[in-house]
Amino acid sequence: MATSLAPALSDLREAALRYATAKASRTVEHWVDDLNDFVASRGPATQAVVEGLKAKLQGKNPVGAAIKGAWSGISPEVKLAVVLILVLTLLLLPVVLLVLVIGLLVAALVAGIRAATR
Repeated sequence: MATSLAPALSDLREAALRYATAKASRTVEHWVDDLNDFVASRGPATQAVVEGLKAKLQGKNPVGAAIKGAWSGISPEVKLAVVLILVLTLLLLPVVLLVLVIGLLVAALVAGIRAATR
């Protein structure tokens, strides 16, 4: 009876090892499928993450790569809107600064007049 116990335990160990290996393999395959689905979606956020990770793994700047990846993932209409907003901001920035400086000058004059009349 003792002689039949050792082969049975060996068979049980081999079966448990095969089961654990198969389960781990299925789990890894599931993770790989999820990752492939994530990368295949190709939205701007996905592009940014993928390109940033690639750059990090290659020892490059992940921020610049993520920005480039996000830019490549957005639609042409959104790209046009972003460019127009940047151009308008650059064109209107001097006007905003001028109004700010004039406002500060007026505030300084009012404060000076109030201080002189007290």
